[in-house]
Amino acid sequence: MCTCAFDVLLISCGVVSLGGAGSLAGAYTAASIGFLAMFIALMGAMASVRQSLILSWAYIVSTVLCIVLQTVGMIAFGILKDDFTLMAAKRVQGIWNGRPETQQEMDAMQEQHNCCGRDSPQDYLPDKQQTLPSSCCRWGDCAEDDNILARGCVDAVTSFFNDQSDNLVLIIVGLIAFQVLGVVSAYYFTQSMVNHKQKREQIIINE
Repeated sequence: MCTCAFDVLLISCGVVSLGGAGSLAGAYTAASIGFLAMFIALMGAMASVRQSLILSWAYIVSTVLCIVLQTVGMIAFGILKDDFTLMAAKRVQGIWNGRPETQQEMDAMQEQHNCCGRDSPQDYLPDKQQTLPSSCCRWGDCAEDDNILARGCVDAVTSFFNDQSDNLVLIIVGLIAFQVLGVVSAYYFTQSMVNHKQKREQIIINE
């Protein structure tokens, strides 16, 4: 159950953080690893219920391979983290430069991250706009200066990615820890089934 919970967190956090940074490949990779780990956990549950040696060994081998894959992915993510952060900043820059065609997308970003403009609300002034878009203000009310969101979207989005990436690493570490416990438990469970089978065969021989 705990492993499946971490799987769901891995899928959601990986998709949100890497997808938000503009890396579809990274988001798909995180989701794929999460679904793979969930499938392996299901295999372990079936092995326990059916008391199958074949399924138990398949679960152990698959989990070990999944742990290796997750460890490699975590190391690669740590190495490429700065590149993903830069990718997130470029994504914001691209949306900003694409206005007015991308203004709707910019509004959605500003509402999601509570930010305004590329670097600050002042970015809208060169456009000779007398009023800020409602997405730049709390509750869509720009009449009061206190409602204006002062933080730029580049800073907000990159900070969000950094926070989510830290969460992603913690989730992977937690998942690996539970998987290691699962492998150890499955190994002793398998040995118990083997010993039980040997005892039964010994009883039959003695009879």
